[in-house]
Amino acid sequence: MYVPAITYNQVTGTNIHVITPIVCIICIFYTCVGGLKAVIWTDVIQSFVMYGSILTVCIKGTYDVGGLGVVLQRNQASGRLNAPDWSWDPTVRLSMLSVIVGGTLHKIQSSDVNQVSIQRFLSLPSYKHAKQSMLIFTVLLIFLLSCCCYIGLVAYAVYHDCDPISTKLAKASDQLPALLMMRTLGSIPGLPGLFVSGVFSAALSSLSTGLNSMACVISQDMVRPMLRKPLTERQTALLLRAIVVIFGIFCMALVSVVEKLGMVLQLATMTSAVAMGPLLGIYTMGVCLPWMNGRSVLTGSMVSFTTLGWICLKSQLAQMHGEIRYPKMPVSIDGCDYTFDNVTAWQTIHNYTPSTDRNIYHLSFYWYTALGGVICTVVALLASLVFGWQDVSQLNPTLITPCMRRFLPKKDYQAVDLEELFSRKAQAEARKMAESSE
Repeated sequence: MYVPAITYNQVTGTNIHVITPIVCIICIFYTCVGGLKAVIWTDVIQSFVMYGSILTVCIKGTYDVGGLGVVLQRNQASGRLNAPDWSWDPTVRLSMLSVIVGGTLHKIQSSDVNQVSIQRFLSLPSYKHAKQSMLIFTVLLIFLLSCCCYIGLVAYAVYHDCDPISTKLAKASDQLPALLMMRTLGSIPGLPGLFVSGVFSAALSSLSTGLNSMACVISQDMVRPMLRKPLTERQTALLLRAIVVIFGIFCMALVSVVEKLGMVLQLATMTSAVAMGPLLGIYTMGVCLPWMNGRSVLTGSMVSFTTLGWICLKSQLAQMHGEIRYPKMPVSIDGCDYTFDNVTAWQTIHNYTPSTDRNIYHLSFYWYTALGGVICTVVALLASLVFGWQDVSQLNPTLITPCMRRFLPKKDYQAVDLEELFSRKAQAEARKMAESSE
């Protein structure tokens, strides 16, 4: 909620601590009332608004600076149209290796191997529909990220001779899109509201999805096993809504913390990787290493979570205290046509020097998920020497990735297509429900 809050603050001047509770309460309300169906339908509507707003800013911003050629020329002249560094150093913030390998593993986990995605896949009628939705999601995600990158190019082309961060026109780099929007669309009635609604749509979509998934996980995997008798439908609904409300309030409180921790993209990637790394390791072992037992996997995940949490915390504290300073691209204030503190702006540009020390806390944020997955897997393998190995003689081979099935004990199994497997499962559940109703 921090990103739409600062966007709304940039447009209207409203304090972010005023708008955040209002929007969070709205999100909590429709998540509690409508459940997964309401979340998915609002996500669909919000996606159209989000794509429409970002395309509007891209097109209008490009037109205002003189066309695509001007955007590319100004960014090329400042060295911004460059590929990631070809370096094996994991502390380089954006290297080719970290973007391709680390970024791929991060996106695999965030898009495929988590509760949010699995919950939606399971809500679809068949395995075929799940594959189709994954394909469409991947194409649209690539398009969205490409638009976000292009907005960055447009922003520099617009402010190439008057950097708003150095002049303190924008308090943080996260406010640049909102500042760009007000400059390009501010004179057209309704379009600033379209952009703000697009930012809010993206945030509300993520928040409602997370709250809904969190409620399902806690109720099914933590609360339900501890109960002696199952909850009634009404009790389950009240429990889910209580969980949504509690975590929604927790999200509101965290806005005050997030605003002091630097760039949102890097912060989100680092903090989410604390959980994503262990989850990636757990999923990898689940489909590739069926010999691992639960205690070994739990040990590996706890060690991975603790290690990544410590690294992430120390890294954020070091950035807050100025101990970690990443290299910045050159900016200029020679073309500014408004009043600002020249001394402060000059010091901001010329007195900044990137840090030269290198340690584990300088690790690129793209490597966090990969590091967590590796730590989880290695520690779990070592823990298996203590806790023993899982008996795979009764394991269903369809749950294991095809390339590892050759190492399972040979049995006379009938080959079953995954879609047929889901169909059989649905039929069995339908027969069970019919028998219970009789």
